[in-house]
Amino acid sequence: MVRSETVVPAPRRAQLSAELLKEEREQHQFLAQYVRQCMAEGTDFGRIPGTDKPTLLKPGAEKLIDLFSCTPEFTLVPEFCHEDFETGFFKYTFRCRIISRELGAVLAEGYGSANSRESRFRWRLAHRKCPACGKDTIIQGKSEYGGGWICFKKKGGCGEKYVAGDERITSQTVGRVLNEDIADLDNTIMKMAKKRAQVDGAIALARCSDMFTQDVEDFSLPELGGASASPPRAEGAGEAGSLDASASPILAVAEPGPTFDFGPGRSEPLTAPVPLTWGEGSNLARGIAGARDARSLRKVGMCIKEARAAGRINDQERSDLEKLYRAKQLELTNSARPSIRRAS
Repeated sequence: MVRSETVVPAPRRAQLSAELLKEEREQHQFLAQYVRQCMAEGTDFGRIPGTDKPTLLKPGAEKLIDLFSCTPEFTLVPEFCHEDFETGFFKYTFRCRIISRELGAVLAEGYGSANSRESRFRWRLAHRKCPACGKDTIIQGKSEYGGGWICFKKKGGCGEKYVAGDERITSQTVGRVLNEDIADLDNTIMKMAKKRAQVDGAIALARCSDMFTQDVEDFSLPELGGASASPPRAEGAGEAGSLDASASPILAVAEPGPTFDFGPGRSEPLTAPVPLTWGEGSNLARGIAGARDARSLRKVGMCIKEARAAGRINDQERSDLEKLYRAKQLELTNSARPSIRRAS
């Protein structure tokens, strides 16, 4: 009895050709041209100071998927999802399959996850609220005008005044506190996971990870600075975020530090007071001052970009914040360098 054996040929290595390389190069060039001509910075993608690549935003991901004549298909991944309204923990994971409209085939796949333990959802920034109108517009009054507390009208308050020791004001918790209404963010957390999956799938489809990154667009101010104490405040300031109404709107986010040589005849302090308004600018300045590493600082940079694009801060405020940002960036860089001991 003769036993025959079938010889299975060894798998061949993927073959490259000059035509294939030329086609890939042209496709990449066309994609780069499309990004330059049809995608808007600040809407489709954003640039973070200190990063090499811009981050792809949801509108940009939608454009890329449509450019390749595809449709996204979203599916919840149940084994990586969790809902508990009693403990307030929510987690959602989405799979986004990018399907060709012509072929009906899956061309790319992306995953995205979000949960209620993320800093942006878990914490909120608490301010003193007015007992009369209920708005968080309480500031500390200037001593020459009687001190105490004022519900600041320019911030939308009612103008009510309170004595310095009024327990209705002083007993309130301010700063970074746990979000007690986390269940209200259930839908927001789900949509965040879905968006992350779509961006991941779009980058995989277009093979543009050399052009874009993702995730940094998700960072927002409430997750900055950790739970550390508030930075030093300007003289005459009350609690964090509260300044006297008649004082010059200067937020001293840190004590003036040493100077760095920027060239002949130029030097700037590492940390300096920044003129800001009462709203978003002050929060952004505190976020810069509270950043403990380059990653946290880049989150603030994106917030500054979004605030300017939305008109919440003006050009002067943006310029001042960028100056403080560069100073903080230099400070973090210097602190990260290992010490060098000179030979005696």
